[in-house]
Amino acid sequence: MIAETRFTVGPDHADELGHMNHVAAVRFLEKARYLWYAQAGLWGSGAVRGEDFTLGTVVVNLNIDYLKECFQGEEFRVRTMPGKKGTKSFVLDQRVITPAGETAVRCRCTSVIMDLETRKVLPVPDSIGTHFTHREP
Repeated sequence: MIAETRFTVGPDHADELGHMNHVAAVRFLEKARYLWYAQAGLWGSGAVRGEDFTLGTVVVNLNIDYLKECFQGEEFRVRTMPGKKGTKSFVLDQRVITPAGETAVRCRCTSVIMDLETRKVLPVPDSIGTHFTHREP
């Protein structure tokens, strides 16, 4: 499953150079991942913070390449797609795409799923795992 989200670089997201700050980019990428999780069905019937919210995602590794500028006022797309899946961890690949269709930011995010009551890492649930075409050895 590939999910696409749109964001606009606002004044609070820009640095003194007039382009998107790296911290804002990380926040946009995180929001896009949460939307991917919801669409994948991680939180049951789409409830992200409801009573049935017993699973959480934990980022264990984040690799980001900043390739092009995203300027204040520009709308850009964040494309989130499955990368690799292991037994207890998985990778989501993300791209921030400029209005011209160029990749401005490339991200590989490795995460695990945690049971919020026991605080233990769980095997990748089927709601997430079914979206991956291959499994890491």
